[in-house]
Amino acid sequence: MRKFLLLAFRNVFRNRRRTAMTLLVVAGGVTGLLLVGGFFSFMFFGLRETTIQNGLGHMQIYNADYFKRDEVRALDNGLDNFKGVVERVLAAPHVKGVAPRIEFYGMVSNGLKSSVFMGTALDPVAEKSLGFWSRITSGRDLEAGDAEKNGAVVGAGLARIMNVKPGDSLTLLAVTADGALNGVDVDVVGIVTTGIKEMDDRLLRVPRQTGAHLLQSERITKLVVGLDRTENTDRVYADVLPRLGGLTQQITIKKWEELATYYRQVKMLFSGIFMFLGVIVFFLVVTSSANTIMMAMFERTREIGTMLAMGTPQSWLVALFVLEAVITGVLGAIGGVVAGNAIGALLNQAHVVLPPPPGNTTGMPLRVLHEPGLMVGASLLVMLTLALASVMPAVRASRLKIVEALSHV
Repeated sequence: MRKFLLLAFRNVFRNRRRTAMTLLVVAGGVTGLLLVGGFFSFMFFGLRETTIQNGLGHMQIYNADYFKRDEVRALDNGLDNFKGVVERVLAAPHVKGVAPRIEFYGMVSNGLKSSVFMGTALDPVAEKSLGFWSRITSGRDLEAGDAEKNGAVVGAGLARIMNVKPGDSLTLLAVTADGALNGVDVDVVGIVTTGIKEMDDRLLRVPRQTGAHLLQSERITKLVVGLDRTENTDRVYADVLPRLGGLTQQITIKKWEELATYYRQVKMLFSGIFMFLGVIVFFLVVTSSANTIMMAMFERTREIGTMLAMGTPQSWLVALFVLEAVITGVLGAIGGVVAGNAIGALLNQAHVVLPPPPGNTTGMPLRVLHEPGLMVGASLLVMLTLALASVMPAVRASRLKIVEALSHV
């Protein structure tokens, strides 16, 4: 077996120039897959963690009716006695904290003009304990003392529309849980941006007590659960679900993946692009390797005839050509992994920032993650591709007639 392997290795480098070109194509394909796949992995990871840290959380707890019917009045499908739910969830391992939220809509006015807003009433202390952060462009974020002063944080677009800055006042109007119209004055303490223009044009956040006073209800829309690690989401979900089974109110728990529609769409889109690139690399490697193997077969026709005349089994010839292809694939994969990691490290050190994606206002850094699974997958892809591409030429070579092969010039 050792001599057989040594023979295949020598045959690979019999024509070094042609082998070098083949290795360059194979290594280039692996390098491209690693760079693109590593960037996509960084983008998925960044989008996942940003989505969670921007306030989505790892899990959200709702009244079961929230997804079954539309609300007739504000907070019809809200959670009652949510503090008992919070205690049970906090007792589960890996739970970092739980934050109650009220979501509502209404009109905002500065005395001269009005606009529509999408409001969120939250507990600033609970939000910060979960590690949630906001990109404050002016002023400050909500704090515990803002509940007594009716402080508010508005989106950058809404602040521009209403022509307000930190220190100014606004009037909020909304329909209460009883169907009446209610209003409350708030003081702007900060301007925030989400990076998405449509959100910034409508965003408004107030303390939970202010939202409860405006809507005249102690119910909340949902509870946001934060964990120590995103990878523990499924484990905590399985642990928390039975803990909430004995409540008088039916509860529904949603994991972040079910709620992050934008994340799922982006991941599906770029996964499809990556698969398309994989198909291109597959055909590129097949074409180059098949051409190399066919030329090697023609150059070694008399050698093949001699081996057949000496009684070498046809299966040995097929195995020899396939083994040569696999060796080429291994060498190309090693070169591609080394080049991919090296180029990826250089790109990471360069701190390149790409233009903002559609709908965003901030640029995205260009970073490449070194994924072991991706390295193994790309290497196996090119090795398997080369092995498959060598089968037909190898079978054809093994079926040559000995007399014709020996007389070949």
